[in-house]
Amino acid sequence: MAAFVAIASLLALLAAAAVLAGPRLQRRPAACSQARSSAAALRQQLRELEGEHERGLLDDREFAAAREDLQRRLLADAAEDVAEAARPASRRVLLGVAAALPVTAAALYLHFGHPQLLAAPAAVVATGPAGGMQQQLEVHVAAAPGDARAWVLLARARMDGNEFEPAAAAYQRALAASAKVARDPQVWCEYADALGMAAGGRLAGRPRELIDRALALDAVHPRALEMAGSAAYEAGDFHAAARYWQQLLAQLPPGSAGHAQLAAAITRAEQRSRFTLPAS
Repeated sequence: MAAFVAIASLLALLAAAAVLAGPRLQRRPAACSQARSSAAALRQQLRELEGEHERGLLDDREFAAAREDLQRRLLADAAEDVAEAARPASRRVLLGVAAALPVTAAALYLHFGHPQLLAAPAAVVATGPAGGMQQQLEVHVAAAPGDARAWVLLARARMDGNEFEPAAAAYQRALAASAKVARDPQVWCEYADALGMAAGGRLAGRPRELIDRALALDAVHPRALEMAGSAAYEAGDFHAAARYWQQLLAQLPPGSAGHAQLAAAITRAEQRSRFTLPAS
């Protein structure tokens, strides 16, 4: 934890020095600061990491290293936000911000992270931006083509870069490389999504087959139900779409935004189903 705060302090001082030494900057208009965006992205990525850890795609060592990498990126984004968003201000104000940043970063880490994992040994995990991570994964799978977990991570990185066909190919390699991965309905759903996006956003054909495969593994898997409903709606089978989405609706907390949106989609599907015959 002491090392973490020291890194945060160094980044804060570097950011303040850059603002003090450089020309006056205009404040960049934005809906929210980079720090808030980074915190939101961190929460999402932490949830994904925890899910992979629970499903056995990440062991304890890899999980610890990946989590620590997320914390480093949060600190780097926070320091950049201070430098870019600074307005003309006195040296006293800027130094006050620099002093407060490591405290804020440490508080975020204590809230979202696991300080006890900092002592865990590091695994071979990418430590740079998303592009650097993808490059390292590309090199890794070329050297270790049987690493199914790395293929899944590479597929997700390619999806983030809108490389849908290469992402689908990576998911296919992952599923072929590991029986454990092949039993994970989430990976089948992501594979279907990649193929669907490569086909212009359509789920008919092979993507629908993969969705059915995910449902065969877990009949109440949330993403599989959502995608099955979307595929049925796309095909004009509004009865089936409403049926799949009703199963998903039962899993959502009443009163939530997601519950309301899905309920509205079910209503639309039911209304359209009145003018169509059920699929054979």
